[in-house]
Amino acid sequence: MMNRMMLLSAVFACALSARAESVEIMIYNPAGFARENEIAEIDESAVKSRLGSPFFVLTDSEGKEIPWQKTHDGKILFPVNVAAGGSAVYVAAPGVPQPVTPLVYGRLFPERADDMTWENDNGAYRAYGPGQQKNGDRTFGYDIWTKSVPDLVLEKRYIGNNRQGKTFHRDYGEGMDVYTVGPTLGGGTNALLDDSGEIIYPWCFSEYEIIEHGPLRFQVRLVYPPATAEKGIPAAEQRVITLDAGDWFNRTDVTYYGLDSVRDMVAGQVVHIQNPEGYVLDKENNAVAYADLTENAEAGNGTIYLGMLSVSDSEPLYMPLPAPAGDAVGHVVLKGKVENAKPFTYYWGAGWSKGGVPSMDAWRDKIERKRMCLDNPLRIKVISRK
Repeated sequence: MMNRMMLLSAVFACALSARAESVEIMIYNPAGFARENEIAEIDESAVKSRLGSPFFVLTDSEGKEIPWQKTHDGKILFPVNVAAGGSAVYVAAPGVPQPVTPLVYGRLFPERADDMTWENDNGAYRAYGPGQQKNGDRTFGYDIWTKSVPDLVLEKRYIGNNRQGKTFHRDYGEGMDVYTVGPTLGGGTNALLDDSGEIIYPWCFSEYEIIEHGPLRFQVRLVYPPATAEKGIPAAEQRVITLDAGDWFNRTDVTYYGLDSVRDMVAGQVVHIQNPEGYVLDKENNAVAYADLTENAEAGNGTIYLGMLSVSDSEPLYMPLPAPAGDAVGHVVLKGKVENAKPFTYYWGAGWSKGGVPSMDAWRDKIERKRMCLDNPLRIKVISRK
């Protein structure tokens, strides 16, 4: 018995001695530009297994505490700043982190026809749900809500609209809804094409699950019924939409179920008659951009700049509508192919001339920067430190 106790004590002592006092997380930026507050991610196990503790404080090279988020799939997210072609070191040590002020937010708003609305510090977005479908409104695409402040504003806006006699469509000093969706793909929705090459517009989502609640990443899964059935394509779809703090673009992974062959699909952003030539087809970056003059341009509501880029094989195109739908005359799209149960991934987003994006050139710079970030991911190495 004594020998057994001594053996267990020795094993326990070895385990304690193997634990690191801290863990260095080295971030290398292979791109030729600085990465500022970009969300990096590492496996949680790479930190916990070395520290032997589920609780830790993350600091930068100057000892400043850095916020972090644990995800549902075992990742740790945190913002990093790394010089062009340079490296930065972050340190995780056992401890209790300070509460984090959320930089992203979203939820279902059943009080307003089941909107699914979400935001980060740069902008806000809306997808229409079952309540909207029951109302018979033909609004298929994503809505864009402008922001001119980094604060989280959704709850304030819904309360103002529903209880205080305010409206989404007026700027009370922080942005507003001046984007027209109508029976189009709106600000970046995806859709299958029929055999004649026409868009099969999706319905509103029927189910949802919020996967990540913040404070640094919002992620939601939306399930759509088979709106394509009347075209002989009984395919349901699932979209997983991810928005990180500081990002100008939502990542969307869309998967169709029930396809019996490879199908053409598009991700699109509507072009309005107020600026029918205001789009750019950027083949070099596999991207599109458009300057939307808003639903009431004469009121001085600024310009909303929209854009998309894809990591799946696709081609940027302009697709005119067969006939105008209200003010809508066409879409700029990324056209690709999709197989049954295999995701198609693209990014979409918007900026506002009154909220940090003064021109189309500035917006195209953000699109190009996003492309370069995707093509040059951060390289991360975790090292134990005694």
